[in-house]
Amino acid sequence: MNNILDQFKSIPNYCILILLSATAIAVGIEWDISWHESIGRDTLWSPPHMVVYFGGILCGLTCAWMVFQQTFFNPDKYIHHVKFWGFKGPLACWICIWGTIAMLTSAPFDNWWHNTYGLDVQIISPPHIVLAMGIFAIILGSVLLILAERNLVDDHRKRIFDFVYLYAASLILIQFCIVLTEYSFANKQHSYEYYKFSAVIYGFIIIAFSQASKMTFSATVITALFFIHRLLVLWILPLFEAEPLLGPIYRPIDHYVAPPFPPLLFIPAVIIDLYRKKIDIQNKIIKAIILGISFSSIILLTQWFFSEFLLSENGRNWIFGTDRNKPFWVPVGEFNYQFWDFDMTPYGHKIPMRPMNILGFITITLYTTISMYAALHFSNWLKKVKR
Repeated sequence: MNNILDQFKSIPNYCILILLSATAIAVGIEWDISWHESIGRDTLWSPPHMVVYFGGILCGLTCAWMVFQQTFFNPDKYIHHVKFWGFKGPLACWICIWGTIAMLTSAPFDNWWHNTYGLDVQIISPPHIVLAMGIFAIILGSVLLILAERNLVDDHRKRIFDFVYLYAASLILIQFCIVLTEYSFANKQHSYEYYKFSAVIYGFIIIAFSQASKMTFSATVITALFFIHRLLVLWILPLFEAEPLLGPIYRPIDHYVAPPFPPLLFIPAVIIDLYRKKIDIQNKIIKAIILGISFSSIILLTQWFFSEFLLSENGRNWIFGTDRNKPFWVPVGEFNYQFWDFDMTPYGHKIPMRPMNILGFITITLYTTISMYAALHFSNWLKKVKR
């Protein structure tokens, strides 16, 4: 126990601060989505926004201080650094600083968007895309900073850095889960669109970041941390009171709306880790084909039947929260617990969703295989990060 604490204390303060920033941003965004679904649009200075701003500013100031130290006070502080406009600092710092600028730019842009076009009806809007890019840059920067430290430290200290790195990687998984929220409702989990986005995006993230770790069950750790985080948000947010302040109000809301139950990504992750442990294939194309087929098949079988469970009466309780994840502007009706054949545009137009079939599965497997191949190359680059 003392050895673990000593290793944890060896982690530089700037790594802890940047991880705290990334965590605050993720929690703030999740709170903000629930705020919109429970209360409606408030002000630029709403509590969830302040949490997000805190995370972005803390990250930006931490990285700016690291750059100023390297440039003006201690040129040898960081062995590997990147020069930009005469300033010197780790590559991760420049990525995080850009992310902070993008995040802070998105705030007034988002406020203007709301004042011009009204309440959000979709998570994906131009200001939110700018915000998402900034958040991704900050979380990716934290991953690269910790990875560089891990690649440079002595072997006996690598394990604690590996675990902290996997936690940072789980935040990237959380961010993309948030971005994919509108495609991830249980009602859509018999559609081609859900499995296409889930298999390609989640597959890339899990493989790319787990393969760069030396830990045996790295993919399992990433997905377990992701799953625990989302469960905590699902269970904690509805403990607090909230009521809609905008119309139309179609359902009674007296507590914060919970997010959808997270996908069971730890199931394909465990199988992938077991496969990595027992089978060592050097050819990336063959490896990508095996991973693509495996991941697509497992996520289809898992979520297909689990979504049926979520929409049944068994999913309408505190643990799974299917009865607590509907915004105040969604009418009460039988369709709340049925699979949907159509999606809706912001203007109320129906868009047919493609049903899942054999041809669709083959197409998704092909896309996922390409994604896995790219992930394997990206993970090789991550293993070499030292600045």
